[in-house]
Amino acid sequence: MSELPTIPVRLRVHLAHATVQAIAEEVGADILHIKGPAVDPALRPEGRASADADVLVHPAHLKRLLAGLERHGWQQVTTLRSGGLVEHSTNWYHGELGQVDVHLRFPGIQVTPEQAFDLLWKDRGVQEVAHRACVVPRLAAQRLVLLLHAARDMRSYADDVTAAWTNASGSEREEVRALARQFDAEVALAAATGQLEGCRDRPEYELWRLYADGMMTTSGFRRMRAEIKARPAGYRMVHVRVIAYAVSAVVRVPQRLTVQLARKPTMSEIRAGYVALLRRGADVVRPRTRL
Repeated sequence: MSELPTIPVRLRVHLAHATVQAIAEEVGADILHIKGPAVDPALRPEGRASADADVLVHPAHLKRLLAGLERHGWQQVTTLRSGGLVEHSTNWYHGELGQVDVHLRFPGIQVTPEQAFDLLWKDRGVQEVAHRACVVPRLAAQRLVLLLHAARDMRSYADDVTAAWTNASGSEREEVRALARQFDAEVALAAATGQLEGCRDRPEYELWRLYADGMMTTSGFRRMRAEIKARPAGYRMVHVRVIAYAVSAVVRVPQRLTVQLARKPTMSEIRAGYVALLRRGADVVRPRTRL
């Protein structure tokens, strides 16, 4: 008997959305499908194909949804704590359906996850994906989510900004701005729309400046300081996670010096690297008023 052909990624993503919706209904979890085939066709750049499915779950329903995924053959790849100091999403994988990102919160939205979900759920709609009615945010909220996502990697998602903002009418843009104010997401929206410098007085500015400059993967303590300053409303950092982040930075010093110098660093160079790291760490600790 010949093997069945591999399902193309595009179809897998569609089927993943439909399957997760069915699981959510089975376990009684409220979810909203975001990005990819779940958004309005007018907001999908031509030729763009998502690599995974994305859903936002009501925080009170997270455990039951994850239990349902596991029961139906999905395996957890990353935990909520894998993506930085703030818990955003957890990734799950299925051998036939690919990956799904289950979001507890969406980066850029500063109100609590409960508040954000309730606001999105209040004006929800439906988008058919793989012949399944999937619950989605209303059109203006879809625009906002796409823009907040693009703000973290403008080079890769410039087409999303064009579809969600550049091509939007004046009234559509104002509706997105109004939503951003409700979600306390003005800084991230400004980053996506080229107006970030007008937000220099906001605590989130430094974080979105790093995103805009493409420095989120290489900035070390500067990134940690930015994440601490920008943490969302009601979010309490867990000290052990901050410590683990700092330890990771310490361990990477010789590796980073090797790359910078294109050779193995001397002991004196490593010592100097640690001194510089400690100074940057002191800069992180000083402004820490809400930790």
